This record gives sequence, C-alpha cells and structure tokens, in this order.
Amino acid sequence: MKRSLKILSIITVIFFNIAAHAESIADKKINGVRLYDVFKNQGISETALQRALEFMDNNAGKTVRVKAKVRPAEGEAYMTDKAFAVQSKNLAIIDFSLPSDQRRLFVMNLETGVVNKYFVAHGKGSGVRLATKFSNLDGSKMSSLGFYLAGSVYYGGHGESLNLHGLEKSNDQAASRDIVMHGANYVSQDFVDSSGRLGRSWGCPAVSPAIIKKMIPLFKEGGVIYAYQKDLMTSTQSTPTLQEVKADQPDEADVDLPNEEEDFQAKK
Repeated sequence: MKRSLKILSIITVIFFNIAAHAESIADKKINGVRLYDVFKNQGISETALQRALEFMDNNAGKTVRVKAKVRPAEGEAYMTDKAFAVQSKNLAIIDFSLPSDQRRLFVMNLETGVVNKYFVAHGKGSGVRLATKFSNLDGSKMSSLGFYLAGSVYYGGHGESLNLHGLEKSNDQAASRDIVMHGANYVSQDFVDSSGRLGRSWGCPAVSPAIIKKMIPLFKEGGVIYAYQKDLMTSTQSTPTLQEVKADQPDEADVDLPNEEEDFQAKK
C-alpha cells in the first residue's frame, strides 16, 4: 500500500509539472509554431519577451492593488487604492533600446499571435532620438522602465488617455507623476520624416492620436505594458531612482522642436 501511494505521489508530481509546463503562454502553438517563436520572429527582443511572458504566466487573472490618482472635477487630486484583474489576452512591450524613429511599441495578441508595431515617444529628460536615461522622480520628465498595469480612462490635455500604474521600484511613482499613455501629434511618420525622430513627452509613453483609440479598449482596466531597455535589466532593481546607459553613438543636440510636449504645455 505504501509503495502504491509513493508511486501515486510521484505520478501526481510529474502530472502537475507537465500541466504547469503545458500552461505556459510561451509554449502555446499557433499553426504549429510556439507563441514565443511567433513573437521572436516579429523582431521582439528575446530578453524582454521572456520576462514579459513569465510575468503573464505568474499574474494573469490575479487581482492587483495599485496606487491610483483621482482627479475630481472640483478640488485637488488625491491618491487612493484601486484593484484591477490582470488581463490575459493582450500584452505590450516598449523597447526603449530602439531609437524613436523606429516602431518600438509591440502590441501582442496572446491568443492569435498577431503583433502590431507602433511609434511611441519617450520623455524629454531621457534623451533626444535615443532614450538613455530613465527615472522615477517627479519633475524629471524622464520615462520609467518596468511593468505597468493600465487602469481607467483619463480625460486630460491630450484628450482620452490611459492611466498607468507602475508595478516595480523603477516606476512605482507613475500614477503620482501623471504618467499616462496619451495621443500626441508629435508621434507620427510625418514627424519622423520631417525631423528624423519623434517629438518627446514629459515622461509619458505617448502614441499617435489614432493609436491611443486602439490601445484604450485593448488595455484599460488591467492590461499589461512592459517598458524595457536591454542594458538596464539589472539597474532597474538596484538603482530605481535613476538608470543610465552609455549609448554606442552620440545623440542629437537637445533642441526642442515645435509641437513637442514642451511646446504643447507652453501654449496651454
């Protein structure tokens, strides 16, 4: 009897190990190809992909409590706790290793394997064409790295926007800093063609006005967005206040262009 129970125990452990492996999002098959390979073949960084899919394996469907900002029509804004269930259908990766004139926002459908690639701006304080400095500090006008959970829709100066809640030490002040995903006219192919780069935000991952209309229904109330830089995987944990990478090539001169966020805010 004891021997039978021991065998049953071993079989049970093996079964659960196999089940856990089979449930990995990376191993899901799309037309016979692993989902991980489907995404990798679309040019998504393997390092970012591995961490993002592992995050989804561990957290999809769970309820996460975050610090969110409430902006009443009258009175001062204040911080409060909110809870969101982590969605499992879509996942976005922003690869800040790439310059702003490349489509570095990858929006992945975890059920179909479809990937859409969009332009996304970085913060003025992070660099010009290249984002090389990242911070979690208010007033830095820098982008922040790490996992974000999208929350409710916010109507601000750029219209309908998506509240973002940082889940790591490197971005956990996102809500209090008013870091949101919003549309902006300085994020477009036309802006790149005329200037050689996108315009810069004040730290928000800004997209084109047309793309924010697509992002909001896909990610509001629990969608996951991962902001990544290939050389700063470790420092986002060890030095969350400021991370900096030495670029392989010098960046452009820091000159504000018309219609960037600096100019947009000055005209308000």
